[in-house]
Amino acid sequence: MSARVIHVIEYAVLAGILAGAAYVHRDELGVLFWVLLVGPDLGLVVAPAFGPMPGRGALPPRAVPIYNAFHTVTVPALLWAGALVAGMAPWPLLGWLIHITADRALGYGLRGPDGGQALI
Repeated sequence: MSARVIHVIEYAVLAGILAGAAYVHRDELGVLFWVLLVGPDLGLVVAPAFGPMPGRGALPPRAVPIYNAFHTVTVPALLWAGALVAGMAPWPLLGWLIHITADRALGYGLRGPDGGQALI
């Protein structure tokens, strides 16, 4: 089995675990969960504002850092820790984490400097 297949399976399992946690805490998720579930890709709608689209499926290079920031677990993990420290329920952030892990399970990685989609 290739490393790519193993990687995709790992993320699919992680997405399932996160979805299970969301189901268990479904009464605590609220609207923010759904916004964070689809929100990271809403940037694709406004990407043309960052410059001309370089090609099919690619983002303008100026939009890449923003897209990548919304598609890495660092930001939601820091917000999760901040929510715990502040005594707030972190469960809505599961939407963001599910989005990221589902992208990885589908084989999508972060964008490259040219704006192209890197497949993992």
